[in-house]
Amino acid sequence: MRKKQFIGIVLAAGMLFAAGCGGKTEIAEPGQSGQDVSGTEEENGEVKEIEEAGENPAETREDEELGQLGDENVFSKGNTFIWEEITISIPDFWEGKYQIEQNENGFSLIQTASSEKQEGMGFLFGFYRTDRVVLEEPAATLLAYTDTQTYYMSQPTDVSYYFEDKQISEEYQKMYEYIWAVTGTLEIDKEGVRYNPDEFILPLSSTVLLKEEDSLLNFSDNDLSIARNEIYARHGRQFDSDYLQKYFESCSWYEGTIPAKEFDESVLSRIEKDNLQIIKEAEKAYEAEHPYPKEYSIGSGVKEDLDGDGTAEEIKYSLEESGEQGKYSGALTINGQEYKLEDYGIRLAAPATDVFYVTNIVEEWSEEEAEELEIAVLDNGSGENPVTYFLCYDGELSYIGDVQGFPFKQKSGYNGFDNGNVMGITPLNLPHACYGYGNWWYDVESRKLEKQELGWYRLLPEAAHELYEDLTVYTDMDATGMKTVIPAQKKVFFMEVYTEDGKDGWVLLKGKDGSKGYIHIADGKIVGDEDRGEPSKELKEVFSGL
Repeated sequence: MRKKQFIGIVLAAGMLFAAGCGGKTEIAEPGQSGQDVSGTEEENGEVKEIEEAGENPAETREDEELGQLGDENVFSKGNTFIWEEITISIPDFWEGKYQIEQNENGFSLIQTASSEKQEGMGFLFGFYRTDRVVLEEPAATLLAYTDTQTYYMSQPTDVSYYFEDKQISEEYQKMYEYIWAVTGTLEIDKEGVRYNPDEFILPLSSTVLLKEEDSLLNFSDNDLSIARNEIYARHGRQFDSDYLQKYFESCSWYEGTIPAKEFDESVLSRIEKDNLQIIKEAEKAYEAEHPYPKEYSIGSGVKEDLDGDGTAEEIKYSLEESGEQGKYSGALTINGQEYKLEDYGIRLAAPATDVFYVTNIVEEWSEEEAEELEIAVLDNGSGENPVTYFLCYDGELSYIGDVQGFPFKQKSGYNGFDNGNVMGITPLNLPHACYGYGNWWYDVESRKLEKQELGWYRLLPEAAHELYEDLTVYTDMDATGMKTVIPAQKKVFFMEVYTEDGKDGWVLLKGKDGSKGYIHIADGKIVGDEDRGEPSKELKEVFSGL
């Protein structure tokens, strides 16, 4: 088994199982045979089980190679399954409970009890390979790649166990909880295989030409922007955009050494240049289909149909200094009628003096309701607390709410609009004073923007922190679960925060070397495992820059 951290490919929020009833299960790359291969020994498409303790290769491996679940090694029997170049380990307690279906692209793991009750049931997950640049399989997660192929794991998109039998249901759910444990044992015997595809939008874009069937239609403009720029980033290009630069800095493969103005595109291959053009065309198509938000200069006359009645309103946004130096009052003039922002409770601390926006928060209104647009004005606020104020118009101007941050690509590097939702920023105290992406939902009936408290935040890209010592982390947000170690290094990044209350929560940590894992924080300390002699530690004792 290659020497790697268990969590190198833990990409999902966790080993959480969501049960439901009914519906057809979709399986990416379904198998063609249903042979039960558990507990047998073969050469290709095989399971190998070694019963004698002295012959168990797992006993000679270091704990961090195989990981652990609490105090128990769930792979202690050394059961493995080999399909061509792919090898995985099988949990001990699965013995006699599963079967494997294989086809030319990979294999699926099936719960035997559900499969015996009803044909097509029992799908747990599967591992497959493809030479497609764009992966469009349902519920698929990229795991690894070479220069010509990607490898992925597929999960059920609906209930896939026999839920009418409680014992079978409980067995399936317990087996399902070990998806990421099994995935963490993945070995691919291929030259040049790499296990960091989650750090790319298109891992093969520098080596494989995008084809017509590799549709980019479902990509957001944010994904397309990253996909285009990661081609340059592979060659060490730096970026003028602070958002892009910090985004790529957190990628293990990125070493930015060439200033943007000095980058020579002659280093790009023909495939890379062609793929860049294809991605640019996709970006143009996206912009044509999603023309909003539109940026306008302050003081200029604008015509937009704000209320969806088929007639464009004449709009002007103006700013005037109000007495004290550096203080401004803002006003919107629509069809000749002036509306002062102060009358709507909007008091600008440090307004953006260059542009405002017309937005379309909800792109798909009902047949009974006309499509409406909004006006967005920007305030840099005090300190580092920018705010975007939104107003709508239906014969009269109405204030619908504000969003922290500037959800506009020209201002912040990303487009924060997603058909009814606006992605802004929210201040956090975990793991330190920082910002995460927040979500505001537009209630079209009340015409109000409402902040959603989800308890999960992806953090804004920020500068790296030094990790002073080797740090034990969890592969999931479970203090009784599997562990691994992120080695001490100069650059680590806080990626995601899951809050339990105002001061407790889980934080996803990522090293520049690609290692990942969760730490549990309470009262400003990393919670240790007292039973194992691992005391809790102050964050500042472990990380720099806090």
